[in-house]
Parts: sequence; C-alpha cells; structure tokens
Amino acid sequence: MKLFAVQDELVWLAVFSVFVSAILTNLMWIRSIGIAGISGLSIVYIKLGSGSLPGTILTVITTLLLAIAVFLAIYADLSYPSKNIQGDEKQHEI
Repeated sequence: MKLFAVQDELVWLAVFSVFVSAILTNLMWIRSIGIAGISGLSIVYIKLGSGSLPGTILTVITTLLLAIAVFLAIYADLSYPSKNIQGDEKQHEI
C-alpha cells in the first residue's frame, strides 16, 4: 500500500483490522465475529476515495480474502464437529 501513496495511518488501520479479525476468528467460539475486521477495511476504502486506484483495489481484494477466510473457518467448524462433543455422547451411551 505504501507503494501506491496510501497514507501510513490507513496502512496501519488495514493491518490492524486484518490482525484483529484473525485473532477474533481463531480465539472466539463464534467465528463470525471475525467479520468485524472488515469494518476497519471499509473505513480505509472510504478514506481512500478515488485518490489511489491501486490502493482501493488492494483494499477490496484484502476485504474479500478476509471474508472468505472467516467463512471457511465457520464452514470448517460446521463440517468437523468437536471431538469433545462426540466423546460426551459416547460416555452417555455406556
């Protein structure tokens, strides 16, 4: 982003948003909270306006990749139930 004359504050906001989103997605029980990181990227997108087309494109691509990553984490949770839940069910059967 620095190569395309994007302000340092916006670059750090974008990095912070992706970092927070990754932490929320991996540490929280409700994975969809990771989508909150997109709000920071939307602020970057609004602040860029039409000033930097490559910066805007990079922000949009980053937002899409972030959303896909969160949805894949949610899908992984739905596809592969926790081993603890299966273990609890087996204990109740005995």
